[in-house]
Amino acid sequence: MGTLYYLQLFLLLLGGSICILIFFFSTIVNYQSALKKKAILNLEFFTAVLLYSDFFAYVFRGNTSTTGYWVVHISNFLLFFVVYLELIGLQYYLKTCLLEAHKKDLFRLIIIRYVSYAGILGLIVNTFTGFIYKINDANLYTRGPFFFISFVLPLVAYLLFLSIVIEYRKIFPKLIFIALLLFFILPLSCSILQCFLYGLSLMNLAIGFCVVLLFALSLISQNRFLVQAACREIDTGLPNTYGLNLEMQKLIEEKILTRYNAFYFDIKRMGVINRKYGGKNGTLALVTYAHSLKSSLKEDEVLGRLSGNLFVALIRKENTQDFLERLTHTEISLPLPDGVEKIVMSSVAGIYEIDTNDIEPGDILSNALMATNIAKHIQHKPYVFLTPELQKEIDESKALQDQIPISMGKGEFKPYYQPKIDVSDNTLCGAEALVRWEHNGEIIPPGKFISELERNESICKLDFYVLDYVCRDIRKWLDEGKNPPAISVNFSRKNLGNPVLAEQIHDTLKKYNIPENLIQVEITETIDEYPVDYLKGVVLALRDYGMSTALDDFGTGSASINLIKEVPFNVMKIDKSFIDSLNDKDQKILGHIISLAADVGSDVITEGVETSEQLSVVKKLGCTKIQGFYFDKPLPRDVFESRMDNPVYRTL
Repeated sequence: MGTLYYLQLFLLLLGGSICILIFFFSTIVNYQSALKKKAILNLEFFTAVLLYSDFFAYVFRGNTSTTGYWVVHISNFLLFFVVYLELIGLQYYLKTCLLEAHKKDLFRLIIIRYVSYAGILGLIVNTFTGFIYKINDANLYTRGPFFFISFVLPLVAYLLFLSIVIEYRKIFPKLIFIALLLFFILPLSCSILQCFLYGLSLMNLAIGFCVVLLFALSLISQNRFLVQAACREIDTGLPNTYGLNLEMQKLIEEKILTRYNAFYFDIKRMGVINRKYGGKNGTLALVTYAHSLKSSLKEDEVLGRLSGNLFVALIRKENTQDFLERLTHTEISLPLPDGVEKIVMSSVAGIYEIDTNDIEPGDILSNALMATNIAKHIQHKPYVFLTPELQKEIDESKALQDQIPISMGKGEFKPYYQPKIDVSDNTLCGAEALVRWEHNGEIIPPGKFISELERNESICKLDFYVLDYVCRDIRKWLDEGKNPPAISVNFSRKNLGNPVLAEQIHDTLKKYNIPENLIQVEITETIDEYPVDYLKGVVLALRDYGMSTALDDFGTGSASINLIKEVPFNVMKIDKSFIDSLNDKDQKILGHIISLAADVGSDVITEGVETSEQLSVVKKLGCTKIQGFYFDKPLPRDVFESRMDNPVYRTL
């Protein structure tokens, strides 16, 4: 028995020391939850006090000195007292877990707390009555007639504790759930044994073991949480870019990546939803939509969020069509203060059909993103598959984009001049500079390269490149004594975002000492991108510099009448669509536009006149200035110079 006694003392001292060291260590450790850290600290401190109290109670048992008397009395009181503090600490730990997961404060937790208070009250009464335990004159501990109370109250609390742990087992990480189960099983089992093995501290040692175990498993769980958090996006809990890369890398290593298609999709109308319901509800709608998509996935499929409205999914090829249907039409319920509202959510997507396991995750995302951009900006479809044919087009497009700045530096882009004719006397009255690309002995029309330039805003450079080229030509003609007409130069919508556009255009004219009346700036109807007031400011700034402006492709946009009313364009160029059909309706509309332009002081030029019939209609409606193949196609500089020398067209 002596060996067992000293072994027990050693274990009590060792356990108390470990708990106090863990306590001090925990004060400097960062937890994912401040509440859980506080709960762990409480348990560690209470357990250290419990084990040290038990240790000193045994060491000074039977010692009748004054020191022995006080140590035995205080230690035994703390033994029982700290058990109830442990229970309070445990209910606080459970409460923090439940609050974070379900915002609940269970009634059973309140009962555990009050059972612990009852036990503490009983201990206070026991100091005067000895009905639970007492210390005799020999300074030895003995059980009182109601000692069973010290067993029943903790048992009730532990049973309630166990019922909560089991009911909410899914809330706890697996390791923490195991530790909490042991926190019930071991102390309870040891307390039963202790009723028959008088003089052993099995229950207290079991509590100490469980606290140390809970701390160790908490650290492991927290480490897993941190690793998972690094791979997860906050709002949705879905894998982030790092997490998606890990998932794809795993499939690559398992040689099964080719079983999947990669989706890159962008939720549509999120701006509208945020404005209508507010940012918080907009986020809720996004999260609900994402979770709805996630619920439809198979176990081995992956859905992740990159940022904002952008998501990526790895979907088995046989499930691709089903996922597309959910992607393009999913109804969600959005809880609002005045009720639940149904919202249809949809996305625009690019799908990359993975055909090799020998590919990097970054390339998978790039290919799927490429398809998404094509769906959004080029084909304007709800989704696009990145097929080999489309990949070839993309490669050709990229090669074209790479070649454009080189060709621009070589001067391969040149303006061709399409004459404008005053049909009242068939004379040359102006021209529009239309850019052509002379590359490798062929002329590449604008339709093949303008859209490429607009994607990366190189179009802005091209606009000024053409203006500079035109100014050089005009300077040459003036120096040769010619009388050039006004040349109109197009400026793209992207250039209109330049706050000093008018100033830079005028600086180019000054560079070549070109009279302002020889350059006209053409602007395409762009009310969808820029407000009317903004366009008005650009036009007035150009007017202040003495330059005229023309509204190109008039009648094709959504706010033409408002533009006429608010923005003082010098010229309105009627889009060729009005004369293509020559039906009565189009002729009436065209006639009203010509009259309206005259009423507001603007000249009118009709574009796209190609036949004598079209010319006759335009003249009948009162438009005297036209531009089109009927008289001339866009001309290279030397041919246009000849036309300036002979500005009168013969009647055809």
